[in-house]
Amino acid sequence: MATDNNNDLLDDLDLDAAIGAAEDMVGDVEDGMGMDLDDVLNADSSDEDILSGGGKRYDFNRPNSISRTFEKNLNAVGESYAKTGTIDFTNLFRMTTTVEFQGLRQSTYSEYLEELPNPTCAAFVTLAPLKGYSMVHVDLGLSFIFLKKLMGGTVDPEENVREFTEIERGINAGLVSRFTEIFRKGTSKWLEITPHFVSLENNPNYLTGVAEGTAMIIMKFMVKLDTVEGVVELGFPHAAFGPVRAIFDPETGVEMRTQVEKKDDRKRILDMIQGTGTEMTVQMGQIQSSLQDVMNMALGDILHLPQSKDAPLLVNIEGQASWLGEAGRIGQNRAVKLIQQLDKE
Repeated sequence: MATDNNNDLLDDLDLDAAIGAAEDMVGDVEDGMGMDLDDVLNADSSDEDILSGGGKRYDFNRPNSISRTFEKNLNAVGESYAKTGTIDFTNLFRMTTTVEFQGLRQSTYSEYLEELPNPTCAAFVTLAPLKGYSMVHVDLGLSFIFLKKLMGGTVDPEENVREFTEIERGINAGLVSRFTEIFRKGTSKWLEITPHFVSLENNPNYLTGVAEGTAMIIMKFMVKLDTVEGVVELGFPHAAFGPVRAIFDPETGVEMRTQVEKKDDRKRILDMIQGTGTEMTVQMGQIQSSLQDVMNMALGDILHLPQSKDAPLLVNIEGQASWLGEAGRIGQNRAVKLIQQLDKE
């Protein structure tokens, strides 16, 4: 009876693990990253509210590589950033300024650049120990609001957005450094980051140093001064978190099988592979012919192959060219001797 109960418990654990993995793929509604698994499984094919209107369609060619733990920790960093930024910019501008965290999303670097307006305010920074370049994007209208406020002006919407002058570029570089300093404070609970400003461009396409297909994690914030608001975004390549992945995404999986059970599993898999049938064919030659010529073939016709009788034969395994062989006999049976293995691509 105890054995049956233990087996039931293991079955329940396996089922829970499978459901958890599936929910990781489609996301969690509470975290704002996707759809609830039950809604997806129970949705009708015509239910646009769930399958399209209620969340982004899942692309199996580009799977979500952020685990639930990693996403939760990054969301916590975003919330901390928003709180620290609210205090910091309120003190800087001497007026109530709110910074609201609006969640995470994922995109390739090229797709993200296509979304940015031109001109805008985009900068590369480094955030050691994170690898490579990270990106700071500030709405251009918001950048001019910051400039006017720092110079004693009023907070009015900026209608005439343009590229920065050299003086404005220098001031905005300082603001970008301030944004990264706030990020340093926001991540201090997890690790100590050293921000460094690299470059700033009004044309985001001039920011080179990240491959176009690089997977990015984008943090979005809404900054509001009085009645004026604008977007600030922080973009990080997935690979940037490599050196600190264990901090943001610790391994918590528990191996349910013993070493003996895993050894038995490997043996069963090996036995299954060794006992599986494999198709092997020897190709004496190959020609191309029209359908009409094939239909006109008759008994006794001779096909001229584009190779000599002494040329090596091509040996295919499961349809893949694998060896060159030499024709011969073993007793009364025809045989092929393998003479050269072909390079695998």
